[in-house]
Amino acid sequence: MEIVDNATRLKARLLEQGADPTRPGWLRVSLAVSEAGPCGVLPSLIHAAAGEALTVLVGPEDRPRVEALTAGASLVLQLRLRAPGVHTVVPGSVSAE
Repeated sequence: MEIVDNATRLKARLLEQGADPTRPGWLRVSLAVSEAGPCGVLPSLIHAAAGEALTVLVGPEDRPRVEALTAGASLVLQLRLRAPGVHTVVPGSVSAE
């Protein structure tokens, strides 16, 4: 499989979050997508429609910021598609809206 650097800007609502069982220090977060689109010059490989639920992985860099949010919070972030069905947050890109 060819690896393509990519990024997608996502607006979403936090549904739930918890520790990722396979990646120590990471969170597994469920989001309800409000809007998805390209982010800068990189291709957007995540095609999520408004209302769609998406599970993303949040690394240790952004974990405290996301853990401080409660279910229902609106946020903006950038995602990368790492492998089929594996979405990771671009470090430093999470902000509450």
